Amino acid sequence: MLRDFTLKEFRGVAQAPYLSAAGTRQRLRDALKVAYAAPSVPAGWVGAGHPDVEVLLGVVASDIKYAARAYRDWCEELQLELVRPVSRVDGIVDAMLVRGGVYLKYNSKTKLCYVSRYDGKDRGVLIQLGQLQLGHFPLGFFDEAMAKPPPSF
Repeated sequence: MLRDFTLKEFRGVAQAPYLSAAGTRQRLRDALKVAYAAPSVPAGWVGAGHPDVEVLLGVVASDIKYAARAYRDWCEELQLELVRPVSRVDGIVDAMLVRGGVYLKYNSKTKLCYVSRYDGKDRGVLIQLGQLQLGHFPLGFFDEAMAKPPPSF
């Protein structure tokens, strides 16, 4: 299911089969949690409980507040340490002050989290588990109503 979603997302046709109904979005969330928890030898993924686990998140958004929300929500759901992002934008020290499109990258093993400018059209969250890259998942994948306020770092 996750690989099919990713292929359809890449081609721009994931909306109808996976994202248009609450039930299919929930099945997609459930499938992601199963993939995250279980080791996958072909993908080089050791599973969430392994001490050497490394999760990479890439969040592309039109605004830092959307990116920070998604990043926080994914860290909460996957029980990853939330690290304050640093800015990689010249002249802007506080990542939360970057304006316009952003790319937020997080590495759960190194605890590196940074924000840079992003001028592309994609929006959403990419996750990499070993060699398996999945997404773009919607920014509000774990908080569809975006009821939680943006994190205050």
